[in-house]
Amino acid sequence: MFFSLRKSSDRQYYFVIKSDNNEVIATSETYILKESAEHAINAIKNGINSYTPVVDITDC
Repeated sequence: MFFSLRKSSDRQYYFVIKSDNNEVIATSETYILKESAEHAINAIKNGINSYTPVVDITDC
């Protein structure tokens, strides 16, 4: 898995999380500052671990 930091057509920053086979897993919201997008990436990287729960609401 990797993060791809990008700039949108309106010059805001966003990132895409991709799998190792280059499939898009998720796309972020947009950020005015590049540093804000980088902060969000680091927050995700630091917050992921094998104990992170999955909440299944598909049967609600």
